[in-house]
Amino acid sequence: MSANAHPSIGPTQPSPRPCPDIFTIICCNDSFQLALSLADIETLLLVCKRAQPLLDSKVNRLRHWCKENRLHSPDRPLPDLISANDLIAISLHYGGQETADRSWLVALADQGNPAASYLLARILQANLAHRQPVTRSKRRETQQEIAQHLETAANAKHPMAQFHLAHSYRNGLGVFQDYTKAVELYRTLADRGMPQAQIALGCCYEGGESVDQDFDTAIEWHSKAADQGSEDGRLHIVFFRGWLSFIGHGVKQSDADAFNRWQEVSTQSTDPVIKPIATHMVGWMHYLGRGTVRDEQKGVKIIRENRSDEFPLGEEECLAGESTNVRPDSSILASRKFVELCQLGSEQDWLCRHLTAVCLVHGVGVPEDQVTAAGIFEQLANDGHNDSQVQLRTMYFYGRGVEPNLTKAFQWCQQAADQNNSFGQWMLGTCYRRDDPIFKDLIKAAQWFHKSAEQCNRYGQDSLGYCYRSGEGVARNLHTSRFWFNKAEDQGIHHAWHRVKVVHRDSNTRNKRVCRIQ
Repeated sequence: MSANAHPSIGPTQPSPRPCPDIFTIICCNDSFQLALSLADIETLLLVCKRAQPLLDSKVNRLRHWCKENRLHSPDRPLPDLISANDLIAISLHYGGQETADRSWLVALADQGNPAASYLLARILQANLAHRQPVTRSKRRETQQEIAQHLETAANAKHPMAQFHLAHSYRNGLGVFQDYTKAVELYRTLADRGMPQAQIALGCCYEGGESVDQDFDTAIEWHSKAADQGSEDGRLHIVFFRGWLSFIGHGVKQSDADAFNRWQEVSTQSTDPVIKPIATHMVGWMHYLGRGTVRDEQKGVKIIRENRSDEFPLGEEECLAGESTNVRPDSSILASRKFVELCQLGSEQDWLCRHLTAVCLVHGVGVPEDQVTAAGIFEQLANDGHNDSQVQLRTMYFYGRGVEPNLTKAFQWCQQAADQNNSFGQWMLGTCYRRDDPIFKDLIKAAQWFHKSAEQCNRYGQDSLGYCYRSGEGVARNLHTSRFWFNKAEDQGIHHAWHRVKVVHRDSNTRNKRVCRIQ
């Protein structure tokens, strides 16, 4: 390619720096080092130097196309998803097609281009993550397509495709779950020095996935990644050592050490597995005052806001004994790792047993087993743990894992309420409000709602607002009703907003009546 062929790259312009990515491809590739002389490499670099502006333009256009296809965003930078080599290789074939058009990329993949197959898989993954809820069959179909593209690229020795294919085998995404295949792929890549694979292999040793569980080996692999400058590798070590400190496994038990390590991971990690787990546990430490000053409201807020599709355990499931739209799925990696860690500490710490039972109730990270969960909650409740008493109340109330028994449900939430558990107080209020001749007592209901609301429990605040609006157990007071509904709304009780509007309307209606009388 001569300079005259492209007037915009004329000799009068300042010479651009050689593209670092192309320099890496030429000088750091084993095949080039063996096949080319120094003079040949110098010639190629000169060509790269002249071609860089044109290539940069193509790469930038491809970057824009990737962004339009939701492949990268501020929290998902493109270099973390597609290597510079892949970008350059694919950009040479990109002709500026319409944003939604992927036919050119499909055609390139069909011609055997591994980078194109890998990019297609990543685009499908991104679309699946951003798309509105789809049916299970459609999700499964898309996951199978992703796995096929990854396998095509992996068979052509594309390293990142091999890594993500291992992830598919590990989680049974689009393929039959196969820990052995996953570990084989991770080990091959880890031995070649890929930090992501070293971290993944370390996690397999943590959970004993197709290998003997070995915490020392797990930390060794994480350390290999950290030694290469991988922040993820370092934070995995911090996270895991925090868990060992929490349960006193091989080290001195220390809530403070666990809290500090989890806090570091929660604030610094971007890993979709360990970050939500660490954040969840930081919430519990604040809620219980373990390793830090107790701040129940802060702990509840952290647990509530940390809930996601990837980690579906929040305030409702863990503290209030309720559930909202939790679909049992034992394949989600973060959920599976969480329950494995809880089971690891189930003999040492009551909270680990409690959280294991919560996972069993909802089928999060483990097959659903309500009977076993009810048994765990019963043991912990008898030991006096009020959060487990709240959960046991729900088991008896709805007949989960036990025969329904409203009397026992009442007794357990009474015990939790007597220990100043704000969720137990709210539940006890609901028991007294129910149309049941044995328990119904609207005055007591309002009293318990008030105790809960004063501890900033949003459910207690919402229920107390309703009592004042309707005059149930208290003198009707629309101003006080609006005050408590606003409190609940500030904490995310969305239907409280509607109730505030109703109270406001009722208040205006009453004022108009007063005016007419006057």
